[in-house]
Amino acid sequence: MLALARTPGPLRRFLLISLQSSVGNAIGYVALLLLAYEKFHSPWAVSLVLLADFLPAIVLAPLFGALADRWSRRLIVVGADLLRCAAFAGLAFAESFEVILALALVAGLGTALYHPASKSALAGLAGDRAEMAMGALVTSWSAASVAGPALGAALLLAVSPSTLLALNAATFVVSALVLSRLALDRKETVAGSVAASDNINLAIAAGELVTAHDPDAAVGHGVRAGIRSARGVPGLGVIVGAGSAATLAFSLMNVAEVLLARGELHASPAGFGLLVCVYGIGSAVGALRGRADVRILVGCLAAGGLSLCASAVAVSLPVAVITFLATGLFAGAVMSSDHQLVMRLAPPKIRGRVFGLKDSLDSIAFSTAFVGGGAIASLAGSRAVFAASGIGALVVAALAAVVLRRARVAVVAPS
Repeated sequence: MLALARTPGPLRRFLLISLQSSVGNAIGYVALLLLAYEKFHSPWAVSLVLLADFLPAIVLAPLFGALADRWSRRLIVVGADLLRCAAFAGLAFAESFEVILALALVAGLGTALYHPASKSALAGLAGDRAEMAMGALVTSWSAASVAGPALGAALLLAVSPSTLLALNAATFVVSALVLSRLALDRKETVAGSVAASDNINLAIAAGELVTAHDPDAAVGHGVRAGIRSARGVPGLGVIVGAGSAATLAFSLMNVAEVLLARGELHASPAGFGLLVCVYGIGSAVGALRGRADVRILVGCLAAGGLSLCASAVAVSLPVAVITFLATGLFAGAVMSSDHQLVMRLAPPKIRGRVFGLKDSLDSIAFSTAFVGGGAIASLAGSRAVFAASGIGALVVAALAAVVLRRARVAVVAPS
């Protein structure tokens, strides 16, 4: 995957600019949450700003995915970047909570608009390396989740949160300029595309899958038409559902990280930071190992569940460092494999709608995890959250394995 970022061309520019804007966005949200708390001194202010980021994707991502299947993806992603630029530029000068919340909602709207179009456009740029390019994109997100907050914390030693918000706005301007010059509306010409042939022979791990269904034919423009067509692709719905359920399971732990570190393990603030850092590093490395292979998806999901359970019974900070690193590795591989499988299985004409639906379900999973994790932690403590997270991941892995085996789907990425 790293070779893609070293090879000159449109794909490298797309990946590098995505990394740049992802790092900027991570810095921006650190500054935004800090600004909300410093100005209004309420955890509810932080919670509402976070909700504003997820809400547009929950409600509108499937619709935006349908737009990506019909309209120019280049115009959509450039418009989304400019929308996010305007939102963060406004946040740099906002004073009232109502204005901050409204602009955070606009930023979330831009993100919800951007993701289905950018992910579905990736295949046209990458050609027969589409799955590998998707893995590289997911890796860049994981890397940004580590580098962005660390860089933001360093910059806050010298500048104000408002300055960081303005810096994030600038990253979206750069992104819009670069993306406006890329052929993001290029048609896919890969002869071996899963969705392009009338008779699909997939390399599988358990059995042989042959289907005469062609989901590309006569696909309607609406969200429902796209979902109905996607249901005709064996395993696609299960992959999307399992990926979102995995997001819920792994995200439960986010609420309890600081509680486990500072409470049960008696770690210092630096110790908590170390746990967050090693998880992020593990996630980035794990994403590099993801493949369009159901065996990797299910196996890493199960292994991640076991590592979460190990965190629930960790007796010291060094032990927790190991379990957090392992969890990050497996979670990154799951997220990368999940996205690559969707890229490989989803027909080009409905790919935007599939990714839009996935974005919506993932946002619901994140929001549910934040609420559910807080409830479990309040009732039973931080270790119970990690145990619930691990057991949930194991259950999802078992159900996905059974359903996909019955459907005889175990897609293996082409060599």
